[in-house]
Amino acid sequence: MANKYLLMERVHMPTVTGLFQEMWESTIKGKLEEADKKKSDNNYSVVQLLLHEIGTYLRSYPYRERLFLHPDLKDEARAAVLRTKGNELFHKRERKYIAATVYYNESIAHSPKGSEVRAIGYGNRAAVCLQLGRYEDCLANVRLARESNYPAALMGKLTMREVAAQSMQASAEAARRFADDPMVPEDQHAQELKLSHPAHPTVPQRVADLQLCNNQQYGRHVVATRQLRVGDVVMVEKPYATVLSDHMKRVRCAFCHAEEPFLLIPCEECTIAMYCSQKCLRTAWQQYHRYECPILNDMRTIGTEYLALAVRTVAIALASFDHDLEALRAHLSHLDVSKVNAFEMDWRAASPRTVYETVYSLATNQRKRARKDFALNVLVAMITHKLLLKRTPAAQVCGADPILRKTLLNLLLHHLQSTIVNHQFLHYMDYLAEQDVYEPDEYAIACFPLLSMLNHSCAPNVKRITMRDGRCALVVTRQIADGGQLFDHYDVHHWMIPRKQRQKILKQLYRFTCECEACVKDYGSLLTFVDKYSSPVEFMLTGSIYARLMVQSEEEAFKWLPLLQDYMNSAGRNYPTSVSVVSMNQLIHCYQILHTYTSWISMCRYGL
Repeated sequence: MANKYLLMERVHMPTVTGLFQEMWESTIKGKLEEADKKKSDNNYSVVQLLLHEIGTYLRSYPYRERLFLHPDLKDEARAAVLRTKGNELFHKRERKYIAATVYYNESIAHSPKGSEVRAIGYGNRAAVCLQLGRYEDCLANVRLARESNYPAALMGKLTMREVAAQSMQASAEAARRFADDPMVPEDQHAQELKLSHPAHPTVPQRVADLQLCNNQQYGRHVVATRQLRVGDVVMVEKPYATVLSDHMKRVRCAFCHAEEPFLLIPCEECTIAMYCSQKCLRTAWQQYHRYECPILNDMRTIGTEYLALAVRTVAIALASFDHDLEALRAHLSHLDVSKVNAFEMDWRAASPRTVYETVYSLATNQRKRARKDFALNVLVAMITHKLLLKRTPAAQVCGADPILRKTLLNLLLHHLQSTIVNHQFLHYMDYLAEQDVYEPDEYAIACFPLLSMLNHSCAPNVKRITMRDGRCALVVTRQIADGGQLFDHYDVHHWMIPRKQRQKILKQLYRFTCECEACVKDYGSLLTFVDKYSSPVEFMLTGSIYARLMVQSEEEAFKWLPLLQDYMNSAGRNYPTSVSVVSMNQLIHCYQILHTYTSWISMCRYGL
């Protein structure tokens, strides 16, 4: 599902990994082995050695040509080709209106400002909206087309769409007024999740009954100071930074992430970012986009979404310090990260600079990383650093000051490593037509300072629920005793992945050997427990609940949620039994139905 809306993928495009492998074998590996023999040298530093060796390599090697790194420019010819592909999908033989819109948006993003191809793209989008009965969106696209140099020879066609939309809109409104019952708003949903217990007096994002602890065994971790029951909401947090997933860039706004494929307008400088309004476009530019805009396209070659979130975090930090890197450097030089406590600080009076401290203080696991992994991160950070200084306002922020240039590199490397360890994904509910079911899928990667304090378990007792506004609520899914630790899962769960594979993933990404209850006791997968029902009645009951929830019915979710909570608060204490494992899965699904955004695009009859 990850590539559902992704077009023009870079097939066979060289990646930085191949370049790094050559560099590692030819130079870095040997240099590190030589340095190991001289460990008596007090000046020995793996970091400094890597910076020197990789820097020397990049100065003499044509890596830009090797990786096809180049400025991201608008291209009218390419925009025309993309629009033609959209027309083919729009044709009555195909009638794949959503897929056509994705291509129209790709065309609009590549088109120069004021070009006819952009104006016609908006006109094409208006035609899609008319076919789908989205009359307000149709009229918005007609206005955009007229403002974008729509050709006079085609103006009659555009006017016909406008008149048709106005007429149909008026008819629909008249029909609603004639109806006996008032129209029920489409966005009427369950009341948003709120904390189940009194909030902490200075940290309104969490209940007061949580404590951040630190010890040798667990490091920083969160414990309950009262018994927590299944269904308790103990945290609701807004992310510090988010980056829209690549496969969503023609469907959702790059800033607020609203699903508005028919209203997206492009950044005028790059071909990647699109926004649902001028307000989102301007706000993104002010907060961070001015720094990432010229290199966004190349970042897809250099690194993963981790890099994109790291660069955005640095950009937001710079904006928080009024684009004064020296002020940011001085601030961090006096910061004792061991004393930063996001669970106790006064968030009510926190400035953007204070909030950034909680992000900067997140773990990087640099000392735990294998040297080869760390060296790859250094290479990615250094190439990104060079591009920032060559193409973006970072050059003016740093000037010719070598200390500030080094500060920028250090920040990139720091947040790249921190993002790998602390990232979390935002989810929506996607309809899978082949299976006729709804499943959560990712739409963005995010950084949450408070939620990042939770440790991992392959059998977690809490669940992050992405709310419709992009915040995350932390819901208790298994009872937690007074003094018990809250365990999240880092996208690795015993339901889905065998123990051996889980251990490998966690070791590679997070640099620890998992010793949670599911690994120690080797809990089976969800399918394993489904096969172990003790009676046909149990199987039929849970199967019936599953079937009712799979249709994404809020009415059914409302009905079953309290029953599943009661069950998990009683018999669920014996986890993992067949019924408790399946019931927890269904409990989580109820929360997702009620509180996570369900995409209407994937349900569209004339979709992909």
